[in-house]
Order: sequence, then structure tokens, then C-alpha cells
Amino acid sequence: MKIGMQEHVDVTAGVQDEVAISFEANAVAFYAQISGLAKDKIGYPIRELSTNAWDASRGNFEVHLPTGLNPVFRVRDYGPGMSPEDMKNVYARLYASTKRATNDQVGGWGLGSKSPFAYLIGADGAGSYNVTSYHGGMLRTYVLSLAAGGAPVMRLLAEMPSDQPTGIEVSFPVRREDIRTFHDRASKILWSFNPRPKITPALEWKEPVIQGSGEGWTSYKAGTVPFFRPHVRMGCVMYPFDLSQIETSGFLAEDDEILFDAPIGSLKVTLSREELAYDENTKATLKSLVSTYEQSFISQLQAKVDEAKTLFAACKVFEDETANLGHYRQEKLRNVVKWSDQRLSGVIYRDGFKTCLLRDGWQTFDKFEDRDVRTVTAADATVVFEHNPSYSFGRFSMAGLVGKKVLWIRCKRVDRERALARLGNPEVIDLDTFKVPLEKRTGSKTIRKRRTIVVGRSGVTKMTQEIDLADGGFYCETSGSRGWGRRGRDWYYFAQNRGSLSSYDFDTLISTCVELGILEVGQVILLKDADKEVPENWTLLGDELIAELQAKIDVTQFTGLYQKNINHLDSKLKHWHESTNYRNAPADILAFRTELAELVLQLRRNNSDGATTVSDKAYTALKKMGVQVDRPAIACPIEAINAKYQALCTKYPLLNLILKQSSYYRLEADALAQLRHYFGLLADTGQQPVEVVGVVEAEEEDEDLLDEAA
Repeated sequence: MKIGMQEHVDVTAGVQDEVAISFEANAVAFYAQISGLAKDKIGYPIRELSTNAWDASRGNFEVHLPTGLNPVFRVRDYGPGMSPEDMKNVYARLYASTKRATNDQVGGWGLGSKSPFAYLIGADGAGSYNVTSYHGGMLRTYVLSLAAGGAPVMRLLAEMPSDQPTGIEVSFPVRREDIRTFHDRASKILWSFNPRPKITPALEWKEPVIQGSGEGWTSYKAGTVPFFRPHVRMGCVMYPFDLSQIETSGFLAEDDEILFDAPIGSLKVTLSREELAYDENTKATLKSLVSTYEQSFISQLQAKVDEAKTLFAACKVFEDETANLGHYRQEKLRNVVKWSDQRLSGVIYRDGFKTCLLRDGWQTFDKFEDRDVRTVTAADATVVFEHNPSYSFGRFSMAGLVGKKVLWIRCKRVDRERALARLGNPEVIDLDTFKVPLEKRTGSKTIRKRRTIVVGRSGVTKMTQEIDLADGGFYCETSGSRGWGRRGRDWYYFAQNRGSLSSYDFDTLISTCVELGILEVGQVILLKDADKEVPENWTLLGDELIAELQAKIDVTQFTGLYQKNINHLDSKLKHWHESTNYRNAPADILAFRTELAELVLQLRRNNSDGATTVSDKAYTALKKMGVQVDRPAIACPIEAINAKYQALCTKYPLLNLILKQSSYYRLEADALAQLRHYFGLLADTGQQPVEVVGVVEAEEEDEDLLDEAA
């Protein structure tokens, strides 16, 4: 890769003497340039050796990860190899490189071939690593190590004819306690290589879920790729980048899992090649990539919306394509992306008309219920217009719409054209054109209409319909003769010797019974006033439900997470476990973060009501009905993890203060840096954490120390 060094003006006027500034090749300089340069001592050689192999053979290389039986990391490419002269003049020299003439290769600093020293140089000395070059029909094996004074040296060990394919092989031993870390770091680093090498033992990656793609960018579903936040790939190496370094419109968010591809040479990287160096060219490249992504995303979205046949279908396309962007960006896009010059509102804008949605399977209704209707929900509904509200059910029957999903519109005749325009001029059925026969309007009825409730998946629907009391069935009582809806809120009595339930609790109970297979959607239940009587062939609903729910209880299936979800966890702990591993963190903190990650995973799998088993759901329903069930005392894991966290805060006074900087969505970068620094101070000094009486007192006393850690 072209390094892109700038031309400099040589000032010589008035000079009396000149001394060229040079590097002294000694152990200190070598340590500073190799081991002292790299932050990630394990990831650095994995990335650099793999990148050199990718440059040499464009994916035609092998990576052998260390195992318990063979604790050695090895990279073998099948490129041209290196001659003895190149090994001496390039491979064995710092900052010597043959890759700076073009942008066909990623490397260029001339340090990557010495990267194994970053891992090998440690407090207990340094090991050596082997390099074998297959070139010109010969095999030459070299060993690179540190001499007695600490300076590096390369020695030729063997030279012999070889019929092996050309290329370079680099290998070095791995400490057994680092084997797992090598696999983890290799998984994150090699994921971005295209093509990828042959890896032994094979690494398993999740199949990434692509949400969108365009020129120079690919957007992924969160959790399906091994990175968080926006990243940019140059060649085969992927880097995170800081959005605050460039000007953007705000369309790209910090928590988007999106990967940009930049041309080799268009980005500057630090000397260790672990992160971007934000010079003007790099910022310009990033700004261009982000701008292209925004324009491409909007263009693709507009094209999909334009293909929709109706306004409702266009709204559904818009909602589906932008669901992962969040409410703020979604609402901003509504001002940009339109269908036939109409805004893609989430709710039907009722300008001079009323709306009512009748869902699939309906059989009757009590009255027209004017309420907001989401455009997405109405996407597959038949649109019906009506002016005269008399005998509506008869008109629905004549039109063959009973039981079908219908968007029912009522408006004055003078507002009809404007209402149609607001709805995107869809195809409609005009109910007023259906004339109900006179005998259907005035004919006598032997069966009177009764108030009922009809079971649905998310509760009940109240309606008046014809009921034959001779048929029998289930019934509930209401608290009085008052109606429902705006006139008052019903309380339901539906079991002998039990209390009443509010409308909300009653809906929740019915939904649970439907989910557990106790009630069926569409089942009709008679709703009678408390002062009325029904024949003996009618049974209170609750008496039947209690027996069915009790049969669902298995005490061995209760969990300690009854009605719990992730919002019950201490807010500072929601995202701490997702941050980068801290190798220098105390062992008890590492163990706590592992336990926390397992609990968060379990909480995210829970249902929205926190019930994780059938027994939990049945127990919840019975409790609402006032039925007691002997339930074993099970400790709540959330309470236990919160207690452990408080104990850690007492032991490590700065921990709680630092984590307070976390947001609802993630742990902030500043907090991560402070945690690393704090743990590093504990590890470097060997100082024992201070025992304090209370975390709050410790926080107040240590504000200055926190500023220092930042």
C-alpha cells in the first residue's frame, strides 16, 4: 500500500553544520517499535501474518490455530516466497517493505513480519519463531530471536532442495493458557478476509443476516456478525471508526452493524495497524462512504415504495424496511420517502372521516367504533365506504364481507373525494349502494339480542348479537347495568366465591387461556348483568377455567424469573457484559461478567410477561383469579446478580461510579477506557481494593481519582 508521505521543504539557509538524525538499532528501540507498539499482543501477530499471506496469495493460504496437542500458531501462504537477499534486506529489517509502490497490497509499514515478537516478548523473557521460505526450488529455514543484549537477530538454520510449492511459512509457540484467546481473536480478525484462508481447526461463524447492501456497504442484523458499531474494511482488515471524527447528517447511528469497503490506500492507519489514523484523507474517505450509504439506502427504499400498488402497501414496505432504524430515523425518513407525493404515515390521517377496522373472523358488531388504524394493519384489508349508518350489518352481509378483514370508512358525501385522496385512492366498496329489504329491517325476532364477549387472541371483543338461551354455555357477570366503553369500565365476576377482575386483567386472563389451549378464538360468552338470571344450563366461565389451569401446573417447572425481564436488572449491568474482555481485570470481576452474560441471554429469551414456562403462565392466571397455588420458594437470579454487583462495588469503589456513564443502549467508550485504566492500575501496582462502608461514600471520596483514570 502506498504510504502517502508528504513532500517537505528543506530549510538550509544559514546552516553551518549538519547531522543526519538516525535510528539507533538497539534492544530499547526494537521493543518500542514492536512489543511496546501493539495494544493487543495476540491479535497483532494473527492479523499481520495473515495479512502478509493474503497480500502474497490473495486467499491461497492456510492458518493453523494452536491446540492442546500442538500449541503452535502457524501461517503458510502459497505466494512467490522470498529469496535469500530479500530475507536479509527486507524481512530482517524494520520498516523495509516491497509493498509501497502500488495499492494492490494492504501492508507497507515493514513491521508485520516481526509481529510475533509482540506476543513472545514478555516479563519472563522472549521466545523465538521460525520462518521458512520456499523459493527457487530451495527450502530455507530461519529462526528469529533476541540476542543476549535484547536486540533481534535472524539466523539461517537449514537450506536444502525442495519440491514444495513456493511461499512463506511462519510459526511460533503459544502458551497453553492463551489457546482459547487465539481462537477467539482469529475468529474476529479472519471473518473480514475475502477470500478466507483454510483454517485448522475450522472456525464456525454464524450465517450473517444481510438487511441491505449497496456500493461499498453492507448492513447486517445485530448479533449475526462478530462486530458492533460501524466498521470499515480496507483490503482484508476491518477497523471500527468513530463517527464523531467526521461530519454526517446523523442518518448513520453509532450502534448500526454496517461494514463499509474502502479502496486500499484511501485510509491511514496507525503504526500498529490496530486502528485508523484520522488524517484529512481518511476523514474525507469515511465521509464519502457514509454519504454514499445514506443516498443508496434512501434510493433503494424509494424504489421499493414506488413499486407498491396502494398507499397502505407502500406504508407496509416502508415500515418493514426501516423497522431496524429506530423511531427517530424512521420519522425523519417519512419526510423524504413518499408514495405518489403522499406521506407514509404510521397511522391513517383522518381528515374529515372516521375509521374502524374489522379483523378477520368477525361475525357481528355492536356499533361503529371510531379509532385510529395503523396503515400497516390495513394493508390487506378491503376498504368500505359508508354514508348512511342504518342497517350496516345487513349491507355487509349482502356484500359478502362478513368475516373478512375490512377497513370501514364513514364520511359525509361532500368529504368523499378528499377522504379517498388521503387514502391513496384505493379500490373501495360503497355500502350505500346495497339496499336492505324492508322485511329484514322490521321483521319480528323470536331470539332477542344479548350482550356477549367473543374470545380473541389478545383478549375479548364486546358485542351485541342474537343468542338462544336454550343452547346453554358459559357466562360472566358484570358489576352492574352500565354499558361498556366510554360509559364506564366493567368489572367481571365469573367464578363462585371469587372476587372480580378489571377489564384489563380479564383480557390478560383470556389471552393466557387461549395461548394454553383452554379457550378457542371465536368462542362466544354470554355477558349478563348482576341482577339478571340465566337458565341452569349456563355455567360460570371461571369455574371451568380454574380446573383447566390447575391441570397445567407442574411445580418442577417453576423458574426464579417469574414476571421478570431485562428491565428488572440494574440499569448499569444491561450492556457491561458485551464490552471488550479485560485481561487485566480481577478474577472475581471476570467471573461476574460471565455469569451476567448468561443471565442477560436468558432474560432476553423470556416472553414479554416474564413467564418462561407453562406452569409460570398458569400460575399467573390463577393468581389473578385469587386462587392460591403452593409454589416452591425459588431465589430470583436477578436479585442474586444485583447483590453480587453491590458487593463488587464495595470491594472496588470506582466500579459503580464508572459504570454510571453507561447509556440505555450500550456502555460508553469513555467508561470502557476508564475501566481498562482502573483495572490496569490495580494489576500494575498489586494494590488491594479498599474496603469501604458504602459505595456512595466511596464515590464521593474518589471523584478526583476517576478524573485521573479518564
